[in-house]
Amino acid sequence: MNMNVMHTTWCTKLLHRCLSKRGFMKDVKGVILTDVDGVLLEWESHFTEWMLQRNYYDDQQQRVYPYKLLPDKQNTYEMADRFGLSIIEIRKEIREFNKSAWMGNQEPMPDCVQWVKLLHAEGWTFIPITSQTSDLPAQALRKIRLNTIFGETVFSNYHILDTGADKDSVLEQFKDTGLWWVEDKPYNVETGLKFGLRCIIIDHEYNRDFNHEKVVRVNNWKEIHQLLKNEKPKFLS
Repeated sequence: MNMNVMHTTWCTKLLHRCLSKRGFMKDVKGVILTDVDGVLLEWESHFTEWMLQRNYYDDQQQRVYPYKLLPDKQNTYEMADRFGLSIIEIRKEIREFNKSAWMGNQEPMPDCVQWVKLLHAEGWTFIPITSQTSDLPAQALRKIRLNTIFGETVFSNYHILDTGADKDSVLEQFKDTGLWWVEDKPYNVETGLKFGLRCIIIDHEYNRDFNHEKVVRVNNWKEIHQLLKNEKPKFLS
């Protein structure tokens, strides 16, 4: 047995033990891998609001308040362009935001909650894979927020990575399982394809130039439910 198969088998057994200990293994029929920001929880508008309320310091260490949206860049997804900052500056702000108390207040994406709950009631459980932060209190806030909105048994085996981290190492654990992988970033979708996952991309203006014959594009979780309703849920075995 090669190392990849051994690693996948180990992760499968670990997931089974995790679900069994939580007492709902007998009710779980399938697994869906899912991103969080822009898929389950709103991120873009919250980050923009946070930036517009934020104090920052100029080169002379004078406090300036607040950041301002550039008039012709208000709808661009590239936050550096939206606020007229460098890549280094905006990455610093995103890192601060992702470990802030705002993680406990993110709203769900539109048409999301009822359909995720329905999928769970029909036998699916969800494994979140998110590049949020390495800050442990902020990770805890994210888990609490997801559980509060969707329910305590919907999610298992959280994978919360550092801000902006690649998801390759986590997705590789599910290589050739054929599980569904729900994302909004084309790069992460392509990573899922590389590891033999079935990929769904949530439609956003910033990802509409990405198309792939093996990727299903949907507008919301209602359409995901329609896609999966006649499918026999796939569990790791």
